[in-house]
Amino acid sequence: MAERLPLAVSGYRGIWDDTMTEEIAREYTRAFAALVKSRGGKKLFIGRDGRASGEILIKTIARELQSLGFHITVLGIVPTPTILFLVREKKYDGAIIITASHNPKEYNGLKFVTSRGLFTTEAEVAEINAHLEKETVSKIGEEGTIEYDECLDDLHIQKILDSIDVEKIKKAKLVVAHDPINSAGSKITRKLFQKLGVVAHTINGEITGEFAHIPEPLPQNLGGLGDAVREHTAQVGFAQDPDADRLVIVDEKGTVLSEEYTLVLGGYYILSKQKGPVVGNTMTSRMIEVIAKDAGVPYFQAKVGEANVVEEMIRQHAIVGGEGSSGGLIYPRINMARDSLTGIALVLSLLAEKNIPLSEIVASLPKFVSRKEKMPRTMDARDIYPKLKAIFTDATVTELDGVRFDFADSAWISFRPSNTEPIVRMIGEATTQARIDEIFERAKLAF
Repeated sequence: MAERLPLAVSGYRGIWDDTMTEEIAREYTRAFAALVKSRGGKKLFIGRDGRASGEILIKTIARELQSLGFHITVLGIVPTPTILFLVREKKYDGAIIITASHNPKEYNGLKFVTSRGLFTTEAEVAEINAHLEKETVSKIGEEGTIEYDECLDDLHIQKILDSIDVEKIKKAKLVVAHDPINSAGSKITRKLFQKLGVVAHTINGEITGEFAHIPEPLPQNLGGLGDAVREHTAQVGFAQDPDADRLVIVDEKGTVLSEEYTLVLGGYYILSKQKGPVVGNTMTSRMIEVIAKDAGVPYFQAKVGEANVVEEMIRQHAIVGGEGSSGGLIYPRINMARDSLTGIALVLSLLAEKNIPLSEIVASLPKFVSRKEKMPRTMDARDIYPKLKAIFTDATVTELDGVRFDFADSAWISFRPSNTEPIVRMIGEATTQARIDEIFERAKLAF
């Protein structure tokens, strides 16, 4: 029997036909169904990204839920943020999203959504795991139903259009380049561009599931998009990951910006229009914190993980937030989820309003030099942290998620053990390369 990996707030991911199989999908589906049933629910959406294995999984999960008495609407290939939006908009009891996000094509996975239109929290994940161990779920009643509707994504687009100045974008006559990596962002994003009067040059736009490059939208993977921006004299380029929750931006010179700039640019535009709290995770660039401070609004940190950031945003009544290190922007006015389509609309709004090149906008924003590394975890984190504290006596310590050290000169470094690999992730920033390098060299003395 295939090895079943643990479920986390980010969902379940495994290699297809190894740690992700039809039987594993059925087991987790039954456990999630028990959670939904315990809350009186019976209507669920199912959708997926463009991976070939998703076609098998969507049929398997739909049949399993139908046998348990659930009423299922299959959305087909659709962005993760669209499904989260539709759960709230149509007042469904939840959803199962078949995706492995930015992982390579040989992976697939499951994300579970509750009736709030939010991913399962840590407490709800624990509840699903408890149901998983019981291995039995009784039917709600008679056999359920399965229907198919691949047009509901228009509701997501309309919500975005209702929340921005469409006419201002149309008047700007913007030209963009777009890379949806042959997956869920392909069709819906083109529809959004059409509604906004944007001329879009799309590469890797056929939904084949055969990703044209490494799917994580990092600068080193997006050279083709930079070339497309230059070739078509576009004002901006947009790259999405396979389930279209992440967004990375390319400036008019074809330079791929750090994934941190998605939250920074979106937050910068939103805070120019309204004031309110901002939330990032403990590994998000300080750029957005400085922008919030300049706007006179509070900034809060949450644990890593979209579900954790969203819960903190709800607590603080935040008007914008996200996970900078994953190119994730959350704008509750449109969608309480990382949403590449929302990010695209906000960046286009910013360009239309400023009427200057994107590179000039970026040059006007706070500047930090970042560094990221992975260290082998040869000891328990409880043994590493005291060593780090003894090294960084000149810093303020935060242990919300792993351990983070903040220095008086705005430099910082964070350490977080991986949930899936025997490593510790280190990320930090400073105002100069020399300063962040010095901090990293000190940190390595603890390992």
